[in-house]
Amino acid sequence: MKRLALISFALVSMLAFAACSTPQKKAEQVTMNFFKAIKDGDYDKARTYTASEQAEAYVNLMSYFASEESEAEKEARSKMTSRITRTEGQDTITCYVETIEPSDGPDTLTQKVVLTQVNNEWKIVELPMK
Repeated sequence: MKRLALISFALVSMLAFAACSTPQKKAEQVTMNFFKAIKDGDYDKARTYTASEQAEAYVNLMSYFASEESEAEKEARSKMTSRITRTEGQDTITCYVETIEPSDGPDTLTQKVVLTQVNNEWKIVELPMK
């Protein structure tokens, strides 16, 4: 009897966990992983989160600028923080990401990131070239 109760509890827990993992949450996780990879300078990893020429061009542009950075600029990039301020949509999801670069007068950049499912995985297909 205890074994049946334990198995039932485990199944209910797994269902509850699966229910909490909405498409928006999964897309948000992909978005944050992408921005972390960019911040860390791991451009190959960042490319794994993209599914369009435009998004890949963004990664290539960031990679090019990073190759020209001084040590002080690399240090400043490592201190940048990003957070999602708003998420919209179901089939195509738009995440609004705010990136803050700490400095004397902190610079804030808000970007609209569009994701869609490709082979059951959320991928970035559009983000501004700023």
